[in-house]
Amino acid sequence: MSNSTLQRADGCSVFFSLIVATVLVFAFFILRQCLPTEELAPVDNRVINERLRKVAAYRSEEGNFTEAIDRAHAEMNSSLESVMQGIVNEYSSDKASDSDESNGTGTEGGGK
Repeated sequence: MSNSTLQRADGCSVFFSLIVATVLVFAFFILRQCLPTEELAPVDNRVINERLRKVAAYRSEEGNFTEAIDRAHAEMNSSLESVMQGIVNEYSSDKASDSDESNGTGTEGGGK
């Protein structure tokens, strides 16, 4: 029939795999320490001035963008305020006409 021997995981192969992985990780870090790192170039006035120019341009652009956003919000709020004021005026006029009708001074539904 079939092979009756038990198929078991070999503990030595798992242990060996862990050892190999550990050695590779340590080798990677040791190799990084041994290899010379790239020296950073010294910063001169030209680089500093270029950075300052870029920062100034960014701040100017940021200010323009903030002004545009504030202007858009102000326009939106003023239009919203005018719409709300129109609704309040309409509601007030409707309420006034309803109270006139209930007093009998309105044209519709007056006393007969």
